[in-house]
Order: sequence, then C-alpha cells, then structure tokens
Amino acid sequence: MTEPARRTLLRVAAAAGLGLVGCTSEEAHEEPGPSGTPPPKPTSVSPTPSEIPLPSASPWPFARTEVEPQAKRSAVRLLEALGTWPAGQEGTGPAGERAQAQGVPSASAPGLVAQAGPLLAAGSEATTRVIAAQYGGLLATRASVLVALRQWGRGADGGVEAGGVTVDVRLDRRPGGWRVGELNPSRPAPALTRPGALIERVVGHDRIRLPPAADADVRAGQLRPKPLRALLTLAETYEIDVSVVHTGHPRNVFGTSRLSDHTRMRAFDVWAVNGRAVIDPETPDSLVDRFMRAAARAGAYNIGGPRLLGGGGFFSDRVHRDHLHIAFDSDT
Repeated sequence: MTEPARRTLLRVAAAAGLGLVGCTSEEAHEEPGPSGTPPPKPTSVSPTPSEIPLPSASPWPFARTEVEPQAKRSAVRLLEALGTWPAGQEGTGPAGERAQAQGVPSASAPGLVAQAGPLLAAGSEATTRVIAAQYGGLLATRASVLVALRQWGRGADGGVEAGGVTVDVRLDRRPGGWRVGELNPSRPAPALTRPGALIERVVGHDRIRLPPAADADVRAGQLRPKPLRALLTLAETYEIDVSVVHTGHPRNVFGTSRLSDHTRMRAFDVWAVNGRAVIDPETPDSLVDRFMRAAARAGAYNIGGPRLLGGGGFFSDRVHRDHLHIAFDSDT
C-alpha cells in the first residue's frame, strides 16, 4: 500500500469493536474443580489481522435540494465504485469494469482508472465512504464536484488500514446528461516535523472535523495562521465539519484565470455546522447565517453560502448552496 504517512492502523480498535479482546466472565469468576484445584483458564484467542473485517460500504445520501443532482450523483457513485472492491478484485482491470457499470464508456474507463491514483492503492480489498460532496464550480456545460472520501483497505500483512483522499471530479454536460471526464485526486505534502501549537490545536480539536485530505493539508502547513485561528474561534461556539482546505480543490476559481484562495492556503470550506448539512432543507437558515456572520467577525473577508446576507464580504450563487466558503485576505 502506498502513502503510508496518510494511513493509520486500526487493528486494536477494530478488534475491540468486535468484542475480540478483553476478559470473559469465566475468567473473572473462577470456581474450583472437583479436586479442589482451579480449572484451567480459558484460552483467550486474539484475531489475526485478516479476521478483522473492513467497515461496510454506505452509499452517500443526496438531498432533494441538490442544484444539479445528476452531476453530483455521477461523480459520487463512480468514486464509491472505484474505491470499493471485494478480495481479489483489486487492480486496474476490475476497476475499469466497475467504472463501466457506472455508465462510463468503455473507451473512457481506462483513462479515468489511470487518474484515480491513490484511490486504487488500498490493498487486496477496500471500502470507500463519502464524507462530503460539494461543487467546486458549475457552468452551463462544465462542472467540478469535490468529493472527500474515507477509505479502509486490507494491508500487506492482512490488517485494516485507513486513509482517504479528496477528488476534484470534472464533468461535461452531454446530450444524455452529465458525464465524468476527469479525476484529480488530492496529493497533500508531507506533514511538518514540527507543526507548532496552532496546527496541533486544530487537528486535535474535538469540534473541528477534518476529512483525511484536509487533515493532511493542515498537518503539512498548507493552511495559513489566520484561517487556523478562525477555526479555533468558531469552534468555541460551533461544531465544524470541514470539507476542503487546499489539495483537491481547483487551482483557479472555476471558469476563470483567478487563483483560488484555497490555492493560496487562505480558505477552508464547511459542509456542515453542528452536524447539520448546509444543503439539507431541514437545517435552520438561522444556524447557517449565524455561522457565516461569526466567520466574518473571526476575520474572513469573503464568505459564500446558500443565501446572500446583508453587509460586506458575503456572496451567494448556485455553487455555494451545498457548502460555506470561508476565505481570508492575508497570510499571517
């Protein structure tokens, strides 16, 4: 398996979750045998790594308020299929078959599989779950869907290893609907040897949830101090589900030649506040609006969301119906 720095062994946790470690009731309350000598203790059998199952697949649910549901569905279902396979179905050949089963033409499947990169490197079997799916750009005939994934795979020694990527999926609108044309997986830089207290506080905060690629970005120093401090300030009041930080986002503002604030490491996107998805019609408007105004007070200069708020610095469009864009205008 490649990219060992982004994967964490889960053997002990998985074994505990299956009830395979710890004392039995017989061990805790021994009764002497007929001869007055204690009976032999039951043998505690620890599972081998290969006996620990991978988490099950869980298809990403779509809200009824999606702007372009067919575009997002095409992107998400393709990545779920490419990143999930049973034992013995690893490799580019089976991945191409899974792509075709999701409607990718056979002529295009090999190229998309080659672009999937780290998503196909999880071992002999793997499970992928989508954490967040949002638009990175949306035009009349072109779209970008950013999909943050968590993936579990079978390691070389049979154990379960966890990791994940964020993929910028590019789509084109054809006569038959939206079709995936390009995959751009995140490739974060290595983690800093000495990250400093600010980064450690953000990645260790229990009210700031970062998907694997965003977590790797922060650990690599690919988010400036000002947005890091704002995350900590916002986390005093809110639980924050971040979707994208730096890698996995289009380099330029989609459809323009302007460099994105994500590329400048001055922005983060949020897909849920207090566990409520921005796109979910059941999420109170007041919760999202309060968070956006709190982000402005925390120093953000450019804040995008599903509604246009009064005052400077706020914007709204079709792209930001499913997430909040929080950007800052300085590196310090």
